[in-house]
Amino acid sequence: MMQETGEGARAASEVRHRMANTFQLMSALARMRSQRASEPEARRQLLWMADAIGSLGALERHRSGDGVDFAAYLTEMAPVWRRRQGGQPAEVILATGPVTASDQAASTLALIVQELVGNALVHGFVDGRAGRVEIRVARLEDGRWELVVTDDGLGFDPASPAARERFGLWFVRSLAAQVRGEFTLTSTAGVTARLVFSL
Repeated sequence: MMQETGEGARAASEVRHRMANTFQLMSALARMRSQRASEPEARRQLLWMADAIGSLGALERHRSGDGVDFAAYLTEMAPVWRRRQGGQPAEVILATGPVTASDQAASTLALIVQELVGNALVHGFVDGRAGRVEIRVARLEDGRWELVVTDDGLGFDPASPAARERFGLWFVRSLAAQVRGEFTLTSTAGVTARLVFSL
């Protein structure tokens, strides 16, 4: 029986490895296609898609029979998100304990975090000044979980028409519903995005 368990584990690991390679290839294809796009908006959208596919592919390396080790995923991705911004001097800081999520919840949360961190780095530090983006995940006393992405960048008015029309914020709010989440956004010195959700 132990041998069957070992063989099953190896087979599952091989499937995850193949899936990760497939995601990596799709991400690379989208990135290559963006380089040939003549329109800036088309280029931007293709790069966004490449990053989203790459983030989902990275989840495969942290899947097991119990779900996804989401803390390990965040640890892997934090420096990746930072490098994607090139010369930006902002740091990406991670503060989380163990978090295991189901496959569906992990995929949703991965896209939410990527969008929030990307928005913070792109819009919060446009003047090139140094700063930090912090990602925190913690369990609340009522059994739910809290994801907070905060930055000390320029900030903006979340109630402004421009903010309401941003695809990224609409996208995050739509995804939050998939994890029965409550999403709030505040901006004073920088921006704080908070998602309270269930696993």
